[in-house]
Amino acid sequence: MPYNNSMQTERIEITEATCKTLLQKSKMGFTDYALNPYSGCAFGCSFCYVPSLRKFRGQEWETWGKWAQIKINAPEVLRKELAKIGPEARIMIGTATDAWQPVEKKAQITRAILEELARHPNPVSLLTRSPLLLRDIPILQRMAEEGRVRVGVSLSTFDERARRVFEPRAPAVAGRVHLIKALIDAGIPTRLFWAPLLPGVSDNAEAVKDYLRRAAELGVRRVLCDLLNYRETMGAGYAERLRAYYAAVAASEGGGPSQHKALGRPALAREIARWANQYGLLCHPEFA
Repeated sequence: MPYNNSMQTERIEITEATCKTLLQKSKMGFTDYALNPYSGCAFGCSFCYVPSLRKFRGQEWETWGKWAQIKINAPEVLRKELAKIGPEARIMIGTATDAWQPVEKKAQITRAILEELARHPNPVSLLTRSPLLLRDIPILQRMAEEGRVRVGVSLSTFDERARRVFEPRAPAVAGRVHLIKALIDAGIPTRLFWAPLLPGVSDNAEAVKDYLRRAAELGVRRVLCDLLNYRETMGAGYAERLRAYYAAVAASEGGGPSQHKALGRPALAREIARWANQYGLLCHPEFA
């Protein structure tokens, strides 16, 4: 049965604005510039780090996930900025929003940005959890032939029950699995972003083995993983979501919550290394 590429999400406030700059100089070691075609994000994942960052900056953060702003002149601004930076400068799309969130299907700002980047030699990486990226595979293939693009697909869990609790407005696990397969089949370098490892869900030996086994079965060769580092913005909400997840597991399998033992950081890192080696994966925990 063909995969249905539709994305269901709640209605959010959509606005338009012009931007003066698009490329933001980055202090992150894996890129020189961050590029976000939108402000805000319809997916509003419960563990997203952006609300914590906005709170720290004194910006409004509690409505995150309920609005998105289209940077309508982003492709034109990018064209001017690319002329000012060196061809070796690395650019990453989607550090503070999902550039392929539902509004992109109509706005096509990210697609125009990709087409502009395809005309320049700069190395490009991107991160998304959206199957809408399937639309842009032909552009990515052209860039991949030149060895200057890589894709990261964000997938915090293969368990759809957990996805519904912690990422209820994000694309289903099946859609992301379909995207990963399509990218790999198209010859586009693709990595999994297993972030965060959800406490009470993914921080045990059984969950580690299962995730890395499934990743290897998809044909992925590299997995990046990290812990939940911004739990404070979720407050009591995390415990409530965890209870909801356990209830969903109990309803589907019978019995009570999982009794798998949670691992501390050193033990978790060792378990990840063990199964990554077993399945032939490159997987370096960011917290190790």
